[in-house]
Amino acid sequence: MTPRSYAPSQKVLHWAVAALIVALVPIALAMANLPDGPLKNALYEWHKSFGLTVLALALARILVRAARGAPPLVAGLPAWQRRAAHASHLALYVLIVLVPLLGWAGTSACCAPVMLYFTLPLTLPVSGGMPVGEAILRVHQVAAFTLVALVALHAGAALHHHLVRRDGTLRRMWPGRG
Repeated sequence: MTPRSYAPSQKVLHWAVAALIVALVPIALAMANLPDGPLKNALYEWHKSFGLTVLALALARILVRAARGAPPLVAGLPAWQRRAAHASHLALYVLIVLVPLLGWAGTSACCAPVMLYFTLPLTLPVSGGMPVGEAILRVHQVAAFTLVALVALHAGAALHHHLVRRDGTLRRMWPGRG
């Protein structure tokens, strides 16, 4: 049976991932542009930890969605919007998993250890040193910018549904009863 609304767990996971992605962007921009030093090092550690947290939450979200499903798209959407919604959601899920995996792999190759919140070592067994790490991290950066663009498109579409179409799409994912 297809659910009529998102479960509270789906809402919490959605908004937690969204908040972390929004936090990761200024952290990434700041750390990439700061001179070497303690602040830059701390931002890198927070960035890696938030990224690994996004990965864990995204995997949990995928499992919950596989188990519970998702409500159908609202009625009355043109076919192209239905296809765009499905394609963009699939791309979001892929990138929300791929971006942290690439960052984790690239950092593991060049700059081990990868520490989760400054305490737990979670380095992947990726060899190749700096050349491999830098190559993977370039792909990570392109994928991250693509993810940010898709998140902006997703937010814009949600606002369009809420403010223009007034069809309840955003309320289904909003915290609380919606």
